[in-house]
Amino acid sequence: MSMIAAAATVVGGIALSTGVMWQASSAAFTASTDNAANNWSAGTVDLVDDDNSAAMFNASGLRPGSTGEKCIKLTYNGSLSSTVKLYSTAVSGSLAPYVDLVIEEGTGGNFGNCSGFAAAGGPTYTGTLADFGATKKTFVSGVGTFAPGGAGATRTYHISYTVNASTPDSAQGATASATFNWQAAS
Repeated sequence: MSMIAAAATVVGGIALSTGVMWQASSAAFTASTDNAANNWSAGTVDLVDDDNSAAMFNASGLRPGSTGEKCIKLTYNGSLSSTVKLYSTAVSGSLAPYVDLVIEEGTGGNFGNCSGFAAAGGPTYTGTLADFGATKKTFVSGVGTFAPGGAGATRTYHISYTVNASTPDSAQGATASATFNWQAAS
């Protein structure tokens, strides 16, 4: 046998052997599985009040000893549990240091009428309007214990004011204004 024939026989044998091995390795049992399409959906944080976009207070002709009160009812409609805080981003005016506030959280009452309001614990805030604006101006420094666990939870806030009896004569004609903000965060 010639050298060429021997080499061709060896190469042919290797090729045939490789083909048989490849066929044998692809003849194995297999199995696989998967799960259905996966989805992610964010929850919601939704807070509304019953003020119909009206100011709580628009008091004029005030003097030392003047008082007033209003209630506002918040309803939480979010799907996530949340924490709600009250703060103010805008307190101004030279009368603000002489307006004493008491803010309470509870149940009952609404924007039009505080009848039936029942406080849930002690006052949430007691101090002047000026101090509230200076110290309670973000969610982190805000006041309140309302922590709804889901949609439908409500809380009423009762805010009362008294013009301080020691308001000086220099405050005659003075004004004050404030924007109260309630924020829910999850």
